[in-house]
Amino acid sequence: MSEEQTAIAPGAVPKGQASTGSAPVVPADAHLDIQMRFQPSAAFLGILAELNDQFPDWTDGSYDWANQTVDFLHAQEALPTLSPALLQTPLSRRALQDLLHMAIALLSGQYPVVRDYLQTDHFAFVIGYPRSGGSYLTKELLRTIGLDHTRVSEALAHDGFPEMRNHWYGPGGSRPYFHLQDAVFQAAEFLVIAHLYYHRKSPCQPNGLWLVPKKMHKLVHWAGSFKMLLGQGAADYLVTVRHPVPTSISIYEKCGGLPADGLFPAARPRSAIERWIGDDLAWLGYSGAEIAGMDYFQAVQISWTAFYVQMASSGLFLGGREAVSVLPYGQDTFEGIVHTYHQRYGCQRPVEPFLVHSKAATQSAGIHVRGDAAVAAVRSAWQSLGLSFPDLTAV
Repeated sequence: MSEEQTAIAPGAVPKGQASTGSAPVVPADAHLDIQMRFQPSAAFLGILAELNDQFPDWTDGSYDWANQTVDFLHAQEALPTLSPALLQTPLSRRALQDLLHMAIALLSGQYPVVRDYLQTDHFAFVIGYPRSGGSYLTKELLRTIGLDHTRVSEALAHDGFPEMRNHWYGPGGSRPYFHLQDAVFQAAEFLVIAHLYYHRKSPCQPNGLWLVPKKMHKLVHWAGSFKMLLGQGAADYLVTVRHPVPTSISIYEKCGGLPADGLFPAARPRSAIERWIGDDLAWLGYSGAEIAGMDYFQAVQISWTAFYVQMASSGLFLGGREAVSVLPYGQDTFEGIVHTYHQRYGCQRPVEPFLVHSKAATQSAGIHVRGDAAVAAVRSAWQSLGLSFPDLTAV
């Protein structure tokens, strides 16, 4: 798709206006020549194909993305070549039309259009550093509205989509990659496909709204913008926090184990999480050689610290803190918040137990000292801004 408007050449002086040697004054009724091409993401197309009963591979129940007892790397099934007929169904035509309207609204600042489109949706965003219990909470939120999480695609429920970062440009080989445009389009994709999906797959709640759960740790990059876009009261924000030492262990076990040399695998990250950690370190100014020389726990702890320090000033608390629940990792806390949602939405299912199985006690005293120091640094940063960061134990 493309959006084209009448052109006025950059730097040109409109007819009848004298040049002053400075930037020209562009008449209010002039239009800049802005051309953008939008290629739907694989996540959007895969979820759309599933809604059209044309692609069951992501939702056939064979993959439990919230498994609490088995750590393994999982590569999402690649999107096959889809029939061009997919985009001709009534549902697809509506989705693409809605998407175009939403993308233009986001790009032009027409937030009332977005709020009107989503007026019957209430989001529940689960935000936290990877391996801090967010998958369990997202799974339980889906169960709250009667959905089996293995039948909801990881693309829709989990972190990878939409791809949002706090920078406009990112590394793209020999030249910068303009990330902002894709990020805006993917945000529009998510809002549209989530709206269509949950309105078709889950019941309307007694309050007249549809609950839309989403594990979205990348929201930390756009938190204030999303809160202003959606409006106050349009979402719950569940922040999960786990001590960085067991977090590190959980990450490397998910990726196949601690590397033999104990160092962070900067040159060959084994998962999306390790790629994200490498990106975090690069943005903090560490060179490739410095990252490759870091022990695994150090790399994760620096990334973990940066994530929660950024969260404090991200705008997540904009408009009041009552919509944000900061949840320290633990069985009582997590099962308790799930029970609250079950009561709120009339769910009669029992709360599935949250399993805590940390191996942090096997690590050296030095690793624990560094982990505790990272927690203390984040707590101090939050307190200096008038925010409360929870006490954390290495579980």
